[in-house]
Amino acid sequence: MEYSACGIDVSKDTLDVSVMIRGKPLARQFANTPEGYRALVGWLKHRKVAQVHACLEATGCYSLGVALALHEAGHKVSIVNPAQIRDFVRTKLGRNKSDQVDCGHIREYVALFSPPAWRPPSPALRRLCELQTMRNGFVASKVEWQNRAGSGGTDATATVLAQTTIAHFEAQIAAVEKAIAETIQGDDDMRGRHRLLVSIDGVGDVLAAIILAELPGLEVIANSAQAVAYAGLNPRQFQSGTSINRPTRISKIGNATLRSALFMPAMSAMRCNKAVAALVARLREKGRLKGKQIVVAAMRKLLVICFGVLKHGKPFVAETAMPA
Repeated sequence: MEYSACGIDVSKDTLDVSVMIRGKPLARQFANTPEGYRALVGWLKHRKVAQVHACLEATGCYSLGVALALHEAGHKVSIVNPAQIRDFVRTKLGRNKSDQVDCGHIREYVALFSPPAWRPPSPALRRLCELQTMRNGFVASKVEWQNRAGSGGTDATATVLAQTTIAHFEAQIAAVEKAIAETIQGDDDMRGRHRLLVSIDGVGDVLAAIILAELPGLEVIANSAQAVAYAGLNPRQFQSGTSINRPTRISKIGNATLRSALFMPAMSAMRCNKAVAALVARLREKGRLKGKQIVVAAMRKLLVICFGVLKHGKPFVAETAMPA
């Protein structure tokens, strides 16, 4: 079966698609919604494309919908680590960065390397991803209304309405967290992985559910360095010759949901997790890093530990995560 190469750059709201049709690349943008997925499948039929080999970067819940729609329509789908696309673009000396350019690079990548086919997740994992997306929206809305309520307004009616809205979102968050817990406990595989994650000091139910929903499996993330890069927590150094040596920062090119979810648990792990606390003590003793940089190092260490227990299938033991 001959496939037409198709690259899809996925964002929260849109899908930028580039497909090779009879030797010519065609690009079009679709909404990242069920209606957009149907429009994409219909557009391929209209262009008389029998089957495509579609390639997407792993972007957590944002890429799941279109991947499922294409798979169910009979197309071949691959989901790859974003670092692979980024490194491929570097080999081409790519300079421009936009969604339209990125989907073309992804199309070229799938045509050249033909990555393995993706297997759809279980219904339980799909449900978890959808519930986790809902929770993120409820939390963001609650924070927005809390900021409004604290902006110094004096009208009594407006204050009551704001507090009622906040209470509504708190109830919705509680309801969706209950549904998330039921989904995890109802699936043997997720229940086992959840148990491994919460064995880590500093990791609670909320972070464990986010990792299960947002962190790709071992077929995409092969090692802890790739997991760190996927979350955008890898250091990014900018140095040239002897005259330019900017401070090292994290790349922030990765899953922002996963990255932000690690912040508060890492702060807790700095106190209660022996392996993380030991790392923090060593960094403070060296005195080279500032406070925020040490917190980022703790976030990175906590994510590495989470990936390790999932990969090896063994509960957390602090001594094994300590340096020799």
